[in-house]
Amino acid sequence: MTLQVSSSAHYVPQARYPASPAEQAEHMLDEMAMVISRRLSVYTEARLSCLADEEGISPLDLRALAFIIEFGSLSTGHLGQLMGLSHGGITALINRLESAGYIRRDRSTHDRRVVSLRPVPERCEQLMAPEQYVVERIAEIAQGSGTTDLTGMFDFLARCVKVLRQDTLQWLATRELAK
Repeated sequence: MTLQVSSSAHYVPQARYPASPAEQAEHMLDEMAMVISRRLSVYTEARLSCLADEEGISPLDLRALAFIIEFGSLSTGHLGQLMGLSHGGITALINRLESAGYIRRDRSTHDRRVVSLRPVPERCEQLMAPEQYVVERIAEIAQGSGTTDLTGMFDFLARCVKVLRQDTLQWLATRELAK
């Protein structure tokens, strides 16, 4: 079976915007929300799969490692929630990452039942180094933008990440309390 990919990409902004400035702004906000909420995620996952293939690690393991790196430290339960895996599934995944030297487990000093997962910087830096490709691609795209535009985009994206991170942490805490 051959995968057919349409060359008419959905992410290209429409050439015709609605007539009024208010309608244009609403249309652009809808498009930006779609880009941030779904499209970037899809292509990021595709890039992670490519990187996982190059590095000989499963995409699922690399995705888990990306969560651990992003949050700096995650409990095993929180990682299981984020990954949608059962206790047994997340234990096997953590064992693989620990055996490969990507993470270490630390017990909480307040509650010995709580295990925190932390990235091993030396090992993770080597694995995440190919992200330089993404940095270079974004730099190429940004060459046509001025400092003011880039500053505005950076500020906007940083605020989006902050809100999404807060929502994620709230979801994790809410799910934990519901147990």
